[in-house]
Amino acid sequence: MDKQIHCIVTGERGEIRSFALSRQTVKVVLGLCCFFLFGSGFGWFSSGENIVLRKQLAQVQKELDVTVASNASLQARTAKQEQEQQALLNAALTDLKHKSRVIESILASVGVNLEVHESAKGAGGPFTRQPQDSYEGLTLRVDHYVDTIQSVPLGAPVRGTITSQFGGRLDPINGQPAFHSGVDIRNNPGAKIIAPAGGVVVASGYDNGHGNFIVVDHGNRFQTSYFHLQKGFVKTGEAVTRGQGLGLVGNSGRSTGAHLHYEIKYRDKLIDPVKFIQVPSRAAALQTKQAAAMAK
Repeated sequence: MDKQIHCIVTGERGEIRSFALSRQTVKVVLGLCCFFLFGSGFGWFSSGENIVLRKQLAQVQKELDVTVASNASLQARTAKQEQEQQALLNAALTDLKHKSRVIESILASVGVNLEVHESAKGAGGPFTRQPQDSYEGLTLRVDHYVDTIQSVPLGAPVRGTITSQFGGRLDPINGQPAFHSGVDIRNNPGAKIIAPAGGVVVASGYDNGHGNFIVVDHGNRFQTSYFHLQKGFVKTGEAVTRGQGLGLVGNSGRSTGAHLHYEIKYRDKLIDPVKFIQVPSRAAALQTKQAAAMAK
């Protein structure tokens, strides 16, 4: 087999040239041509793939930018909501503190014990002190105060003039020194008497000393009594609400004229009703004072 390949090239003028190439050289040339052809094709293919990848990367980056912007917006809204919630909580705490002080002052002015008495039997667990100024702590305190104050007979059961104070006095009938267990409030016969707090009627009827009478138990060891009535509206065992009519001012029993004898007992002890009658005006003044202090 020939080891060379002869190539003949003719020109336009009829010139003929020939040259010989070895088979090995031809193989090398053909190999180089194939290599360059393959390389060019691979480069073109790679270039096309790179364009697709760049487009996909650009899309991913765009989506990432949108996600980051959305997350930043969400964080901003969350922060704003937290600030608003904190502002509301602070306002609620301030309001609770204000109400707590008002109720404390009201009850302290009439000598009501605000301590919570709970049983230590059948209870336990780790001790964690409740912060006094926490929302939960204030809520519990105010709830307890509100529950207590619901039972406190506040204000006068009837309008009128106090003609006889609580304590020592001269008896209006025999003129002898005596102890007056309540206050006498003078008003016209038939003036309406209202309940100064909710409760249950535990006694009602008539006797020579008290005339027509009603006794109401308000819970939390408060009890009120109403004597010398013209007429009673409620009977023993009946539940009453604050402001409900109990009866009418009269002159029944041992009495010198139309009036209401009004008594308050707390923890089975007679106390001066005047303190409780004056509570609404004291509370209004206290609220005005505290509101002015908070506005500064």
